[in-house]
Amino acid sequence: MFRGRRAESNNGWTGYGPWPYTVLEEPDFASHVERLACVHTEGSTESLTFQPHPAPNKNQDRHTVAQWDTPQGLWKIYSVFDGHAGHETVDHANRSLIPALEAAISTAQSSVPEDQPLDAARVIEVLKAAVVAFDEDLTRGLLDLFPEGPEALSRLSDEEIRTIAVMDGQPHPAIPPCVAGSTVLVALVDPARHLYVVSLGDSIGVLGLKNPGGSWDASLLSAFHNGLDKDEVERLKSEHPDEPECVLKGRVLGGIAVTRALGDHIFKLPKVYGERVFRIAYPDCHIMSKADGFLPRCLTPPYLSNVPEVAHVDLSKVAPGDAVLLLASDGLGDLQHMHDKLPSALAKRWVQVAASSERPALSVLRDAMGGDDMEKASFWLTVEMEDAWVDDTTVVVTRF
Repeated sequence: MFRGRRAESNNGWTGYGPWPYTVLEEPDFASHVERLACVHTEGSTESLTFQPHPAPNKNQDRHTVAQWDTPQGLWKIYSVFDGHAGHETVDHANRSLIPALEAAISTAQSSVPEDQPLDAARVIEVLKAAVVAFDEDLTRGLLDLFPEGPEALSRLSDEEIRTIAVMDGQPHPAIPPCVAGSTVLVALVDPARHLYVVSLGDSIGVLGLKNPGGSWDASLLSAFHNGLDKDEVERLKSEHPDEPECVLKGRVLGGIAVTRALGDHIFKLPKVYGERVFRIAYPDCHIMSKADGFLPRCLTPPYLSNVPEVAHVDLSKVAPGDAVLLLASDGLGDLQHMHDKLPSALAKRWVQVAASSERPALSVLRDAMGGDDMEKASFWLTVEMEDAWVDDTTVVVTRF
């Protein structure tokens, strides 16, 4: 499939490798990157999602570019969902969360005169509540299977649980979206050019604005809901003061990196749901292979939050074309070995690369892979490893 010079590298991963790979040359390299990244252009927006592992259905990222036509004018919507531990939650979010946000905004707008836009504080309130309600609907679907609660559930036999939680040999449809999880990153631009960025988890939202000197300033608009974030760790420790291992080695209960997400109910509900319901109904799911390592620490759930943060920027006085918005899953940072750093460390570089290119998302991806360093960049495409060597990486860039 790949033609070029053979080489070996450990890609800077001390103590691992080296692995064989093929060093590509142009134009082959550019052709393979564009093919594997599934690049799509829609108006002034370019998007891509990159997972070079050859196994099918490996990529758990999703993204959307959409518009709402309202009586007040056009809303523009851009989203990135980073799924984990399965496809069920991320597919549900990608399919249904944007319509849920649209419905919530529409309902709020109907409470004020048609010619009066919602103020920013109200929009923020509505967006937060809609995301929480979306996740709570998942919770309710699971809890309704066992309406008498966790104590009664603990007294049921395995067969009694199986009768309720398994249908035709498969988990009840309410269970998989609660077992898997997804981050949320949604940017909304209203008709008056007010930008709102909703973030739940550790995906990346960056705004670039051209300054009077002609160069670009960058600001990180997304939150970093991750076990490496000091504020999130302090929040969790304050909520679970007698549990020193509520965050262990940068992971919640030692089991998951994000501190807020949709789904992931094994970290949100009493552990009997993980030990009994999930294990009986869905024993082969990814998270259950790790559950014995963290479930004993699940003493006072919830540990993961479903409450997003929402940033707001008024762009009404920014000239058209002088704003660049980049949304990305955290795989973009991982390509640049940023596992232990906040994404703000590279925000300005991403904006500069995107703003100076007619292929902004593709240019940001290629820069993260190593730019013109063919040995470094080729590794990400051609290394011969059995498991995925790249975190799913999605980039959406728009200019307005």
